[in-house]
Amino acid sequence: MKKRILGAAIVLIILIGSLLLGGEIFTITMTIAALFGLKELIDIKYKNNNIVFIKLISYFLLGLFLLNNTFFAIDRLTIFILITLSLIIPIVFYNNKEKYNINDAFYFIGIVSFLAFAFGTIIDMREISIFKCIYIFIISFITDTYAYIGGTLIGRTHFTSISPKKTIEGSIVGTIMGVFVGSVFYFALIKDLNIISIVVLSFVLTVLSEIGDLVFSSIKRSFGKKDYSNLIPGHGGILDRFDSVIFVSLGMALMINII
Repeated sequence: MKKRILGAAIVLIILIGSLLLGGEIFTITMTIAALFGLKELIDIKYKNNNIVFIKLISYFLLGLFLLNNTFFAIDRLTIFILITLSLIIPIVFYNNKEKYNINDAFYFIGIVSFLAFAFGTIIDMREISIFKCIYIFIISFITDTYAYIGGTLIGRTHFTSISPKKTIEGSIVGTIMGVFVGSVFYFALIKDLNIISIVVLSFVLTVLSEIGDLVFSSIKRSFGKKDYSNLIPGHGGILDRFDSVIFVSLGMALMINII
């Protein structure tokens, strides 16, 4: 328990501090988090595979994508094309299906692009509005926290085999509290949507938050892992804490163009 509290305190201090400072500090903080997340997705499948060049180019391309707006001026589509070509062309030079093949290439393209767009959206939201960025984290953390509390107190009905401790009751409590707290925060501090749109937005994002948790849990379990890493004391890895945030950020980017 002490380790868990310490881990949560460290994450909150870094997150809140970088959020308040914004600018380059927040961009660098999110980039570092994304790079750790990428390492976890690489290690879970390729920890013992000696494809050093592919790993290094993946880190470089993800960093380039996320730091681009702050330090460079390259179009994101150009970087995405660079990601695709840089990770698919090496299959010709490796010429070893046991070491690096087309399936491996698509795995690397997928995880680099996925994390790039997710963390890129978080960075973009901070540039647009600190409150919209905080909203992403509030939706994720409130939904996750109350889903756990609800499941512990009144959870009876098993939800999915992906996560044995998940219950339908806990999911409902998490969704209700996520929508309520998220909507109140958005309505009070952002105010660029009407109340119906805010509630719809919050509802969609709370659902995505829970789906994100399940998707990343499914990935872990498919590789027989309990946690992505032991980076954060008592909590696991970056992706164990950012699983829901990643999906909420992508959902936010989609929804603000629809509502």
